[in-house]
Amino acid sequence: MNKKYLFIIAFLSLALIASLYLVARTTIFVKKASVGNQSTVVLENSYVFTSPLQAKADGKEKMRLTVFILDGRGIGVANRNITIKTSSKVTILEIQSLTDETGKAVFDLTSESAGQFNVSAVTPSGTVPQQVKVLFY
Repeated sequence: MNKKYLFIIAFLSLALIASLYLVARTTIFVKKASVGNQSTVVLENSYVFTSPLQAKADGKEKMRLTVFILDGRGIGVANRNITIKTSSKVTILEIQSLTDETGKAVFDLTSESAGQFNVSAVTPSGTVPQQVKVLFY
């Protein structure tokens, strides 16, 4: 009977060690974002959104454009310079063009011209495939 308990204790100990090893390999213990050139940007994982999607074409009312640059695991990539491409009728105010520790960059958009415009984000690695359409009325 002692051998049976010894076997169970050994088995549970190995299971505990294996579990701790697997937990240590997850992103729980990794920084929010990869810094520098250590992580590769995956443009297909990155995304762009704006809020609101429409604003008055008075040159004063702003839309907040947010860009997230992510790696292959969906983790933000820090220190990437983002450029916004859109119509020359849209004014772009760079709030934070360099991505932070979560991979986020922030811009404000205004326009004095009414219309619907496509907006895209460009990184040194290329253009994020997702675009947003904004409407100034």
